Amino acid sequence: MYNTEKVLANCFAVYRINNETHVSDTRRYSEDVPTLFGAKDMLLFNLHYKQDLRPKDFVPFTPTEEDKANAKNAVAFVNRDTSLQQIAGTLTDFMKNLVTCINSEQVSQNEFGIVAVLPKVYFETKDKKEYKKKLKTEFNESKHIGLPGQVVTGLFTVNEIKFVEKFGCHVVNGNIENSLVSFFKNFEAGKQLPEKGTTIRIKGKVKRHGENFVTKLPETQLNYVKIV
Repeated sequence: MYNTEKVLANCFAVYRINNETHVSDTRRYSEDVPTLFGAKDMLLFNLHYKQDLRPKDFVPFTPTEEDKANAKNAVAFVNRDTSLQQIAGTLTDFMKNLVTCINSEQVSQNEFGIVAVLPKVYFETKDKKEYKKKLKTEFNESKHIGLPGQVVTGLFTVNEIKFVEKFGCHVVNGNIENSLVSFFKNFEAGKQLPEKGTTIRIKGKVKRHGENFVTKLPETQLNYVKIV
C-alpha cells in the first residue's frame, strides 16, 4: 500500500510531464521520438517497480511543491464539486471509486489507474467552469462564419486545446474575431502545440455550423485545418 498524498502528488507530476494531458496507454514511436508513457505506467515505474524492472528509457521523477499543492487542492475541489451528487447517490461508478480513493489514507498499486485520472478531472472541471464564464462574457454575440464547404482563412486565438483519446487527436477551441471556432487536428508527435492564449493564422474548410459544447452559443466547426 502507498501513502495517498504521495501518490496523488506523483499523479500531478505525471500530468505535468505529459504536457498537461492524461495519457491512458503507453505509446512507443520511432527512435527519433521519445516514448510517451501512460499515466498508470509512470506511477508503477516510479513508485512500485524496482529499477531493474523498469524500461531503460523511463526517467524517474520527483513531484514538485506545485504538484503537491495541486494534489491537495484537487481533493478539496472534487469533494466540494461532487458533494450534492454524493448525498443524492448520483455519482458514476468511476467517480465513486475516485472519491473513495482520494479520501483514503492509502491506495494500492491496483488503484493507480483510478487516481491517475484526478488531474484531468480537476483541471478540466475547473477550467470548464472558468471557460464557460469567459465565453458567455466575451462571445455572447458569436456568429457562424462562412458556409459549409467554404474555405476560411483568419487569425485564430486559441482558447482551449486538449487531446481526445477516443479520436487520437487534439480538439482546438478558439475564436476568429468575435466568433467561436473549433476543429480537430492530429499534431505530429513531439512537435510543439499551439499554446492557450496565442493567435495563429489558420486555413480550413467549414464542416458545419453548430453550437459550442459548453455555452450553446453559435460555433463554426472546421475541417482540414492548416496552420499557415
